[in-house]
Amino acid sequence: MFEQINSVLKKIFRNEETIIFSFTIIGVFLLMTFFGSVLTPFLISIVVAYLLVGLQKKIESWNVSTRMALVITFAIFIITVAAILIWLLPILYIQLQAFVSDVPGLFNSFLEFVSTLPAKFPDLVSSDQISIFFQAVSSELTSVTQNLVKSSIAGIQSTITILLYVILFPILVFFFLFDRKNILEGLSKIIPGKREMFSSIWSEMDIQLSNYVRGKTTEILIVGVCAAVIFSLVGLEYAALLSVLVGLSVLIPYIGAFLVTIPVIVIGLLQFGFESEFYILITLYMLLQILDGNLLSPIIFSDAVKLHPVIIMLAVFIFGNMFGFWGVFFAIPMATFIKAVWNAWPSS
Repeated sequence: MFEQINSVLKKIFRNEETIIFSFTIIGVFLLMTFFGSVLTPFLISIVVAYLLVGLQKKIESWNVSTRMALVITFAIFIITVAAILIWLLPILYIQLQAFVSDVPGLFNSFLEFVSTLPAKFPDLVSSDQISIFFQAVSSELTSVTQNLVKSSIAGIQSTITILLYVILFPILVFFFLFDRKNILEGLSKIIPGKREMFSSIWSEMDIQLSNYVRGKTTEILIVGVCAAVIFSLVGLEYAALLSVLVGLSVLIPYIGAFLVTIPVIVIGLLQFGFESEFYILITLYMLLQILDGNLLSPIIFSDAVKLHPVIIMLAVFIFGNMFGFWGVFFAIPMATFIKAVWNAWPSS
């Protein structure tokens, strides 16, 4: 039996590089598992710096020197971050504060709306079902209230952490952007022996990741702005807050669009009821989702991510369960990475 196991291991780990690569992956996995929360600002900074590299190369294509292109790119980044902090965040904070203060009224309106359903749709909903629903809601409300109290206490500590992240974030982006080559060369020197398989995987992943990160950023901006226009046209409350959620929902393939649709429908129903504004809202919103899934996303990504939708959904569930938010965010890149490893692994 031991000979058979040894034979299988020799077939899998054919040379020294495969063994080094496997230990490297295990080390990174353990690092992310135990120190993922601490590394959050570094991960965000790496993603943003990687995104800015594409902008830097685009500026360089206009006959601008590398140093000047880096300065212009970082200046655009600082201006964008400042605009978000000065303009967008205050709007989101005001709407979030208004939403929290309106929650009791919204909840009562929701209960009143639900109580009228048996009269409007007697064939679909009965009074007994509504009673069971109210009992379930009241029991869940108690646990939610307790969790909110705990979250508010923890929120004081998290606010301090967020402030530190805001200060640290541009500094990290600066170093990852300006010293990118030195950092990559330093990391490559740590890896002993041959690096042919590492180079093969990196060359494939560099193209895939750059297309994915830049494509997702473009998709978030387009979908978020279009959602903001739709919500503003129909006069939907909390338009900015919902628009940001709709834009960020594209980070979670297939599932994100479904999850963010729920608050849009609920708030639309509570505000408009079954009036014409509600049907206009839902029609335009669903049209946006259809255009995003069938037109915008294929145009942006084209052949960038050659993965079957089932594989993508499986990756979202597996990596999301393992690493939480970052697992969901990097689900497609990690699935692409596994594919690149499979293609680069020596077969003979």
